[in-house]
Amino acid sequence: MDFHTHNQQAAPGTAIVNLPLDIVQQPETFRPVAGGLYSAGIHPWWTEANDVEALFVGLTQLLEHPQVVALGECGLDRLRGGSMELQETVFCQQVTLSETLQKPLIIHCVRAFDILLQLKKKLHPTQQWTIHGFRGRPALAQQLLDAGFDLSFGKQRNEESFALTPPTRRHEETDNDWL
Repeated sequence: MDFHTHNQQAAPGTAIVNLPLDIVQQPETFRPVAGGLYSAGIHPWWTEANDVEALFVGLTQLLEHPQVVALGECGLDRLRGGSMELQETVFCQQVTLSETLQKPLIIHCVRAFDILLQLKKKLHPTQQWTIHGFRGRPALAQQLLDAGFDLSFGKQRNEESFALTPPTRRHEETDNDWL
């Protein structure tokens, strides 16, 4: 199973397909394929130039669909997107939505693992949190695993981190590699 892809043409049942911004903005345009699995979230990059409240309306509607099996990508990015304060607020709101609707999180995190670890400890989520596209060093991988995160790896990965991640806590993904 491809844990995270943006390939909207992925064969049904072979991948969790991340829905793009335009569908989150207009959820009525969502046309799921029979047997397809999807994720939807407010990406941290989208916090800069979009009406976040409107995105939450669309996101909530999408997450109520049974084929939308996860919330994400969501997360924190110190290099791109709105302010860290805004990103953290939006992320925490999505954690609440994840808990309410019982959907696991697929997390985009760039240079903000310190904040993410603090939030997980503070919020005590019951839903699984998975870091997508993990490329970090083994010490960070172990710290995240110890905190209860799962890790998802693409082609560009740290092989030591991949090897130390138990198979039951490790996912593989194509993300944008299919392009």
